[in-house]
This record gives sequence, C-alpha cells and structure tokens, in this order.
Amino acid sequence: MSYRPIGGRRQRSAAWQWALIGFIPGLFCGFGVMIAVMLEGTLPAYFLPTSEPEVVTTVVHVVMTATEDVNQPTPTPLAQFIVVTATPDPASAGGERPAPAQQTEAGSAGEVVSVPVQATPIPTAVAAIVTPPTQAPSSDIPELLRVVRSLTVTIPGGSFVMGTTPGEVTEAVRQCITRDAGACEASYAQDSFPAHQVTVDAFLMESTEVTFEQYVAFLNIRGPDAHVNRCAGFPCIQTQNESRDAPIIFDGATYTIGAGLSQHPVYAVTWYGAREYCEAVGRRLPTEAEWERAARADDGRIYPWGNTWDNALAKTRLPRDAPPGSLQVGSLPLGASIYGVYDMAGNVAEWISDYYSERHYEQQATAGNATNPTGPIIGQQKVLRGGSWDGLPFFSRTVHRQSARPDEFLRWIGFRCVEDPPNDEVIGSADLNPANLGVDVPPAPPENTAIPNAQSTLPPPPDANQADNAGTTNSSG
Repeated sequence: MSYRPIGGRRQRSAAWQWALIGFIPGLFCGFGVMIAVMLEGTLPAYFLPTSEPEVVTTVVHVVMTATEDVNQPTPTPLAQFIVVTATPDPASAGGERPAPAQQTEAGSAGEVVSVPVQATPIPTAVAAIVTPPTQAPSSDIPELLRVVRSLTVTIPGGSFVMGTTPGEVTEAVRQCITRDAGACEASYAQDSFPAHQVTVDAFLMESTEVTFEQYVAFLNIRGPDAHVNRCAGFPCIQTQNESRDAPIIFDGATYTIGAGLSQHPVYAVTWYGAREYCEAVGRRLPTEAEWERAARADDGRIYPWGNTWDNALAKTRLPRDAPPGSLQVGSLPLGASIYGVYDMAGNVAEWISDYYSERHYEQQATAGNATNPTGPIIGQQKVLRGGSWDGLPFFSRTVHRQSARPDEFLRWIGFRCVEDPPNDEVIGSADLNPANLGVDVPPAPPENTAIPNAQSTLPPPPDANQADNAGTTNSSG
C-alpha cells in the first residue's frame, strides 16, 4: 500500500464534492420556506395580478353659519356684525347631517357648502350691515329727550339726480383756486361720479344740527360714564377728562356744558355716538341719498340755497379773517335749503348712516334707478356730508362726499337725525313751495372775487370753553 507524500499535490479536483454538500441543504431550506409561505396564505399576493388601488376622496362638509363675533360689541338695530365660522359636518364622523341653518338675527340664512379645506373666518375689521336703518319706538323715548330733541321738517319723496358732472367739478375747482385761493383738485370729486337717478320715500329731517345741550341731556339719561363705551360698546364722545380740547365736563356723576357752547352743534362725537343719540330720541341717522335729497331738492342745486356761493350764507373758512369754529345752529336762516333745513353747508360736517366706498356711485349707476339706497354693506369708514367751518366752499357743495372712521373724534364733525313719517301721512308736491315752508329764497348774489394774501391754513383756535363772541365759538379740527 502506498501513501501520498506529505505536501504533495492532489491529482483530481474535489469541487463537485463541496457543491453537492452545499446544494442539498440549500434545497431543503428553500422547500421549507415555500411551504411556510403557502401555509401563511400570502403566496398568491406575489404571483397573482392585482388591480390599481381605489382612490377614495373624502369631501368635508362645512356648515357656514352667521354668529355674533365675541370680539365685537352687542349688535344694535343699525349695525349687526357677523363673522363666518366653520362647523364640521357630523355626518363625516358617522353622525346625522344637520339641516341647513335657519334665519339668524342678523337676517342672513346659513348655507351648507362643500369645501376641501378648513374655512377661514371673515376678518372682523370689516363689518357688514345687513339690516336697514331703523328707529326706536316712540314709547321707549325718555320724556326729557322727547322734549329737547330738534323740530323736524318734511322732505317729500321722489326721484332726483344724485352725484355730479365733470363740468360742475371743473367750475368748482376753478372757483376754489381763483376765488377762494385754495388748492382744490378735480380728483377730490372723483367719488361723486357719475350723476345717476335715485328715488327716496318721504321722511322727516331735523331742521338743525344736534346741539351740545341736547347731547349732554342724552348722556345724563344714560348715567355716569355713559360716554366711555355706552354707544354700542364704543366711545360716544370725549370729555375734558380724556382731552383738554373737549368742552363737555364730567364730574363723575353729571355731564355739563358751558352756556357759550350749549346751542352750538355737538362736535367730536363718534359715528357710534351719533347713531346712539338718534335711536335714543326715536330717530336715526340719514342715508346719503336722503341727505342729498334734502340739500339739493328737485332742481339739483349746488348749494342748499342755490347755485352761487355766498360767504354770508354758510360758516366755512371764508372770509379768511373770520374767527374759526362753529356758529350756533340756525344762525344763518338765508342759507337754509328749500325745505327749511339749516346749516347743510358748513358749520360741522354731518355723519351719515352709509358706509363709504369710493366707487359706490359707479356701482349704483350700473344697477339702475335705486330706491331708498342705504350704501355699501361693508366698509371701514362712514360718509360725511355738508363740509364744515374748517373747509372751503368746494367741500360744502351738496354733492361733495367725505369720510372718516366711525370711532374718530374730530372737532369739525357733528350730525343731525331723521325720522320716518307716520304711515298715514301723505306728502304732496304742494309742500315743495318755499312759501308754505316759511323759507325765503334770496336772489343769487354776485360771485365773490379772489381773496388777496389768503393763508392756506387757519391759526390755532382759542380755548373752546370760553364764551362765544357774537354768536361764534372756537373749535379746531
């Protein structure tokens, strides 16, 4: 028997032996794995064809409801503020879908809509008036306010042309520059275009602007601190406790006003304070269409008394050497409108119920003959009409529009109220006769010449608490 020497080389390869040794265990392992998969029941998922997965789209239903904004004050008849909130649909969670929202106090019905994303509330900075101007029932008026409130005159209903024309504005700008030494521009009247037809029902308007005496009576009826936030949750007016320029005195219990200002138009009253007073005396603020109807009449006059300016018929910046500030209400009877409404040009600008929009006249003209329009439903400023003692005649034209935030205290802004007539009252065209109203319509005076060396601004006014001199008092804007 022979042996291979140690360290000698093999004569034949042994690779097939090692392959056989590795293949047999691997084969058994593979069969074991397949048997396990078959027993689990998942083997068909690897070999059988499958359809595309079904895409399921879930639509979330959001119920849009009108609810009171907790950040706003309690709504009042003239301004009910709403915000939109998103309420998930219970049906998406297996519950029963609710019926559409019912009519809300704000007068806007809810609606069920489908949206793919979460609804976002309307910004509370923009409020919507969804009810027309109203006035308090007569039975709710305190006797003191009933006694002190202003007398009213009848403004007949009818159609009239509201707004102005390019020709009238061109002439007004020319007079402002050459006659009044002002710096007016045609763009100041852009929001009064175009002239368009409007119809209003008959109404009653206070013949004079609301005075300090009347407003102090209102505050005293409301009680201590009424001026702070008792006008729909907003300030009504400032007293000397808040501003040294304010003429009303509040000692913690009672409001008073000096005799020198008692019969002057209340000024620096907020729009909320004006509205609240009107409602307290059973009236309301006028709409912009009502105010212009009372000032223009049927003949489309540029000023309440006619088409020619006269410094003696309205309290404005002219003449330049006149003391600044307002006059006692009704001091210029020849400047009254044909219906007997005083101070519709100058003295103090007057708050209007409407929201202000620069393009509102364009929209109103496109819509056609509007009947009893109440202005835009949303906005951040309120309309002012009539100009003031702190402006030139250009701003006191019956067609001119101004605006301010409803919470501003401006010493050249006041107001007057209007009232709806009794249902059985019939107002005929005979009431248009100035003789029946006791108003003398003066002949048109010659046009004034330019004022030499006129100053562009007024000097600072004296103390507003001093007694007025010759029927004038001092106030600043």
